[in-house]
Amino acid sequence: MFEINQITSDVQDLEQLGTKEKFWYSTSTGKMLFKFSRAGTGEHWSEKCAEQLCFKLGIPCATYELAKFEGRPGVITPNLVTDGFNMVMGNEVLHQFESGSYPKPEGVDEKRVKVREHTVSRVLGCLDAGHIKVMPSSLGLEELSPGDVFCGYLMLDALISNQDRHHENWAILVNGDTGERFLCPSYDHAASLGRELTTERRIIGLTSKDKNQRVECFVSKARSLFYRLKNDKKPLLTVEAFYCAGEKKPKAKAFWLERLRGLSDEDFHSIVNKIPDEYMDKHAKAFVLEMLKENKRRLLNYENA
Repeated sequence: MFEINQITSDVQDLEQLGTKEKFWYSTSTGKMLFKFSRAGTGEHWSEKCAEQLCFKLGIPCATYELAKFEGRPGVITPNLVTDGFNMVMGNEVLHQFESGSYPKPEGVDEKRVKVREHTVSRVLGCLDAGHIKVMPSSLGLEELSPGDVFCGYLMLDALISNQDRHHENWAILVNGDTGERFLCPSYDHAASLGRELTTERRIIGLTSKDKNQRVECFVSKARSLFYRLKNDKKPLLTVEAFYCAGEKKPKAKAFWLERLRGLSDEDFHSIVNKIPDEYMDKHAKAFVLEMLKENKRRLLNYENA
């Protein structure tokens, strides 16, 4: 089982971030962010499952550990922005790259996540033309461009039915001394794997004879926050977003699908079954396993559908 870290109330440098349910605290190895899981959701276990899938697929990602603070569940994660670096959110990156055609970032109280200019082709073009690099790692990504790696983020979103990859849920990291720019590892995957569903809804999804109630139908409705064209009324479905990127980057599509093929049902079970039962009951585990199997099937068979 994954360990549940007990965060005590005497943590140092407690910094409550406004009304948001998270805070920074200091440890001997640096600052950590505690993110509360909202009541009635599995935001903590969905984040941990997504992290483990990234590890299996070789996708750069933030790391998360299950945790508890004053009896409330959540996750802890180290600061992605190390000393000497600054994080620039996707909307700022796109506005800097195309100031005349991408909206200026809004104020704190005016944030919009559904922006029709947030198209797959614009993001990939910006990443590959903006003097951005892939962060050095041992993940075997040396031959990939930042846009190629981002295709992996889109495949992950489709695999876990993540519907929250808006333009502030991806970023670049800028070295303040050298000016070098790197694609930031993937982060914030809590809005995935049906983490908000009730036990009753999961049981129906697993047992109903009505195909419109089953897991297969549920995952087929997952939408990204990417558009194909800025005039489109709706954003792309998560699988469509990945394949839209694949039209621009066929080699990257093949690269990531090959890694996906290497994931087995046993891999899915080994991740999900390590979530402690007090955090994820048997119905949630069964539902998530079916989601992963179905989304893998849909990704691999999309062009033949």
